[in-house]
Amino acid sequence: MAFVHTTIHVTDLDRSIAFYGRIGMDVSRRFGPPGHEIAFLGDGPTKLELVADGKGGVDYPEISIGFTSGDAGRLARDVDENFVGPVTPAPGVEFYFVKDPDGYTVQILQE
Repeated sequence: MAFVHTTIHVTDLDRSIAFYGRIGMDVSRRFGPPGHEIAFLGDGPTKLELVADGKGGVDYPEISIGFTSGDAGRLARDVDENFVGPVTPAPGVEFYFVKDPDGYTVQILQE
């Protein structure tokens, strides 16, 4: 068994694709009729599934999505001017928090 994707519901698929594209997630597959479009992002074995079906927005604000970056601080500043960080809970651990267009928390961890 393998973990293959995480699904989030979004209000505007193109806007979310643009946001996650700035983080480095490219569209690997997109399909569905207007009103129920789906896009899978990522080029590795684990994908982020975006579903635009009229149910967008954050139902569970305590859920976050995490990514790594060689320059987490720069990336956080580039995607959200209201970023939080750096957070350094332990020596050698540094990360930032940003919000995606629908209010989901995205954690960017320094590699």
